[in-house]
Amino acid sequence: MKKLMMAGIACALFTSISFPILANDNEDNPNPNETVLNYYQKANYVVYIPQKAAITFDTEVNSIGELKYLEGNLEPDAYVTVSLEKQSPLKDEGVDAIPYTVYSGEEVFEKVVYDGQTAIGTSTPLAVHITKEAWEAAAGGDYAATLTFLISYTNPHEGEDNE
Repeated sequence: MKKLMMAGIACALFTSISFPILANDNEDNPNPNETVLNYYQKANYVVYIPQKAAITFDTEVNSIGELKYLEGNLEPDAYVTVSLEKQSPLKDEGVDAIPYTVYSGEEVFEKVVYDGQTAIGTSTPLAVHITKEAWEAAAGGDYAATLTFLISYTNPHEGEDNE
């Protein structure tokens, strides 16, 4: 019985002793005494797009709101593009349409680019320009149009190692 108890104590003592085990599971780090830590933060951003705007009759420049860069944590050299993908005609229920152009400031709006240097809260004003001649030619009615914006994220380093 004493022998069995001594064997049990020896086994318990043997299993409680720590042995340093060196393993190199990382082929990129040949030094077994170093630990390589990696972390990847996924980019995120929030851009506000106005949902609804009213056009005032006989007004050549109608503000329709603004695009707002509300939040952004972009990868180096990456950027967010907001472009006017489609604009439907400003039409009534019949066939009549009022021609219009979307502007930002003094230029026709096509797109805006927000990058890592863009300040949070940056806004891009949008306006609809309708000429005096277009207003004069417009028949009475209830007109509506839809603007469709495309938001895209571009990382020129896509697929590269994120270390």
